[in-house]
Amino acid sequence: MTTREEQADRRLLIVGDLQRLGPLVADCFSPHRIDGVHTYLDGIAEIPRSPTRAVLVGHDPHCRKPEAAISAMRQVAGDAPLVVCCEPAYESVGRRLVQHGADAYVIFPPDATDLEDVLGIPSRRTQRRWIERPQVVPVPSAEELERLSDVLPRLSAGSLDALDALAALICTALNAEDATILIEGRVGRAGYGVRSAEQAALLEPITREDRRVGQIRVGPSRSGGFTHEDTAKLRHYGVLIGRLIEGAERVRYWQNLALTDDLTGLPNRRHLLQFLEEKLTQARELRITVTALVFDIDDFKRYNDTYGHDAGDEILIEVGRLFEKCSRKTDLVARYGGDEFIVIFWDPEGPRTLGSQHPEGFVAVVQRFREALKGHTFTRLGPEAQGCLTISGGLAHFPWQANTAVGLIEAADQALLQAKVAGKNRFWVIGDGPIAD
Repeated sequence: MTTREEQADRRLLIVGDLQRLGPLVADCFSPHRIDGVHTYLDGIAEIPRSPTRAVLVGHDPHCRKPEAAISAMRQVAGDAPLVVCCEPAYESVGRRLVQHGADAYVIFPPDATDLEDVLGIPSRRTQRRWIERPQVVPVPSAEELERLSDVLPRLSAGSLDALDALAALICTALNAEDATILIEGRVGRAGYGVRSAEQAALLEPITREDRRVGQIRVGPSRSGGFTHEDTAKLRHYGVLIGRLIEGAERVRYWQNLALTDDLTGLPNRRHLLQFLEEKLTQARELRITVTALVFDIDDFKRYNDTYGHDAGDEILIEVGRLFEKCSRKTDLVARYGGDEFIVIFWDPEGPRTLGSQHPEGFVAVVQRFREALKGHTFTRLGPEAQGCLTISGGLAHFPWQANTAVGLIEAADQALLQAKVAGKNRFWVIGDGPIAD
């Protein structure tokens, strides 16, 4: 006989749970030879009696030492796959038996796809075509749908508690005491703390584009045990969560793209106006000052004409980066258009009080930037590489000069014009005049 013929002649042996596993296995794998025995002891004795291609062991909840039985079967099975089939409530036992010699475990009733994969035996219709039971897609409850609709915007916004909400959704869907979601370095939990894989009653991978990116760990059932419908629903959630995370990342990517200046990588005009409106709303409630700075590069057209537009683009990129380095974490530096930039100073100096003065935090930032600009080398400017490029800017404060985002920018722009009229290379504060070097 050839090796292939020898392998085809080997039997599939079922050990235990023959009443349920026998018909299912026969439907999938006949006319392959299929034998069966009722007990683990019979299985240990039967395996070496005839060439065995694979062993499928039905979990026996009454067996007091299943680990020892599986270890003994492993010794006599040789290279034949040894697979355990257990109810969803006993998945933790299945995982434990893998550590004692089983090659894998499947949940009852197993799909033909699962059986063919773990047993390594082709199904009866074609060499690699599955014979599957009709798949019943789990129907989500009204509460699941409500929780899902609540979590979607949190995912898109990148909210830190989004994974916690998904874990709570899993608890609701499966009536579980707790759930843990681990995905790409992030953790979400509901109920119990972060449950280890060994502690979990159910495990399900989270996949994206057929790639495993995380895991769902489910604690005990509140209703006494999980059903096959529960495991089917969990399988769907493993795929769904992967797709939701992927979709949320795409949404954030396109949102970020829409709010970013193509050339400098800084926030663009749209982002700036959204940020400023948000900060002014907070400033009205908290009585906090917001300062806007509008600045541009003196005689920028001359640099474009002399050194070319590529050099001009590099100047804009370097100036934007330089101001970002000099600013505070709370400030926003944005490109408004052309060679014009706007900086929003979100001053964390506490609420205004009667008789309080304009905050001075922005002054230190402007002075740092002017010093950095003097020492910076713009390599594309040839003999003017260092110290020749200058900036003019105008500043205005909320609520003293304006009460709206557009009004604040216009007030700062008027201050910029005053800086230009006064001779350029200076920053002008409305009502206070130029900032000293």
